[in-house]
Amino acid sequence: MRIGYVVQGDADEAVVRGLVDRWCQTAESVRGMFRGQSGESLRRELPKALHALRDQMQCDLLVVLTDADNDRWQDVKRREWTRVPADCQDICLFGVADRNIECWLAADRNALSEELGCSETDIPREDPSGFVKRRFGLGQRDDSRENAKQRIARFVAAAPLKNWISNAPSFNDFYQSARALAGQRRCEIPNELQVD
Repeated sequence: MRIGYVVQGDADEAVVRGLVDRWCQTAESVRGMFRGQSGESLRRELPKALHALRDQMQCDLLVVLTDADNDRWQDVKRREWTRVPADCQDICLFGVADRNIECWLAADRNALSEELGCSETDIPREDPSGFVKRRFGLGQRDDSRENAKQRIARFVAAAPLKNWISNAPSFNDFYQSARALAGQRRCEIPNELQVD
């Protein structure tokens, strides 16, 4: 199975890779490309990127992750889903993180603080993005971005997602959608609410 994904940044990519490693170990993940790094670039080029993943890269499943920024994640999902081509929707998993993907990573502050070697109170509540990126090594000047992405992916693959599901409604929505879509494919996602 090949899982293609379109994301805005390195942390988003690492989260997708970690979830693929956790839920569908035999799958190959393929990053979709679009010009630019902004949300607007992603929105403008999403149909082309998804068609390329499906048709040229022969992906069986497509994942799109974006950020809500300062909007309600439900509104962003409803609005942005319309940009997914109708002929890709049946194989597309679309997720919108509250504010940014680092909010998902911080949904279990205890697990994240252990991973980052800090106190839970050190992790900003409003917007943990800058703090989390720096602690993982994804700062603008970091030379070891690939190592940082691998570390995030390992963290996600082993994280107690039960807490993410309970603490982050947007992740819960993504998880429920992933389970429904996986039920139609060759990958079964476990019930994370029953995993210790």
